[in-house]
Amino acid sequence: MSPSDKGFSLIEIMVGLVIGMISMLVIMQVFSISEGQKRTTTGGADAQTNGSIALHMIERDAKMAGWGLDSSMYANCNTTHTYCDGSASCGGGVGALADFNFASVQVTDGAANPDTITAQFFSNPNLDTFRYPATTTLRSTMPQSSSELNVNSVSGCEDGGLVLVAQAGNCTLMQITQIQESALKIQHNPGASGPFNPPASYQNDNNWPAYTAGATLSCFSPPTNNALFQRIYSIDTTTRQLRRSDNTPEPPAPIITNEVVAPEIVDLQAQYGVAPAGSQSVNEWVDATGATWANPTLANLRRIKAIRIALVARSTQYEKPEPSQSCATTTSGMVANWSSWATFNTANYPSDWQCYRYKVFETVVPLRNVIWGNL
Repeated sequence: MSPSDKGFSLIEIMVGLVIGMISMLVIMQVFSISEGQKRTTTGGADAQTNGSIALHMIERDAKMAGWGLDSSMYANCNTTHTYCDGSASCGGGVGALADFNFASVQVTDGAANPDTITAQFFSNPNLDTFRYPATTTLRSTMPQSSSELNVNSVSGCEDGGLVLVAQAGNCTLMQITQIQESALKIQHNPGASGPFNPPASYQNDNNWPAYTAGATLSCFSPPTNNALFQRIYSIDTTTRQLRRSDNTPEPPAPIITNEVVAPEIVDLQAQYGVAPAGSQSVNEWVDATGATWANPTLANLRRIKAIRIALVARSTQYEKPEPSQSCATTTSGMVANWSSWATFNTANYPSDWQCYRYKVFETVVPLRNVIWGNL
């Protein structure tokens, strides 16, 4: 019998098994590396998508912000008189409204944490009540504690709406309790139907002004629990989500909720773009801090022509370190180069933040309603 007729020898079988095992190890190693690269690429794509959506949503609302707020009618509202009787419909506090102002966009500095961006409108832009405030003028002098306004027109004003009276540097916010169309009168009585209206004693004690004929009135629809509609973007650092909250729930939602805009968003930084008084060209970028910019005056609000935003999105792929080594997928040196102007404090990131990859998005948003309203 020839050797070829005897079959495989034990040695040949063992050699074949060794070659097969080596081939399998090589294949598995190549597959593992390929899968890791694919997950890294996919995770980077997810971060790109999440960051793009988050930035687009903020940018869209910031561009629209201030519609109706930057009219020349309110350019001289150096002192604004407001009131809430404690009702939830006007904010829940008693006395002057703490957050009533004419800012199109407000940046709340988070210090070492992410910043918060608030866009303001006269009314909810998603509802059919979103329109430019109706305007009219007083046709006779209004005594200080009067609850009646004699106007030249009631067109665009409605029961339950708000009216802002402006004259000679003073502005007063009132709530309409009754429209008398034939008599061209607007009632703003205190009580359950007028939580924004103070009693006469409060007006007298706080020197609320009387307005004379020719004073400007603007009628608009209020949100559910404040004088102005606000859309707020903030980051939940626990869940790493960019959230948007409105102070007016939309039907059929009965309560105000935080909507998740995008997941895996870990940081948000913003600055005001400030122009010299009387100019439209930004020559300075400032943080929303300090006595000047944490709570800007009306004059300084009109100098804010843009905001710039830096947003950080995280990949979902955890990059495992080499054995006995710590993660170094992202280092502090890399973070320092993420932006030429924004500072990101990784001390408040999750403890394993260096095991992930990140995408950084930046943009400058011109506040067009501020610019157009002050040409």
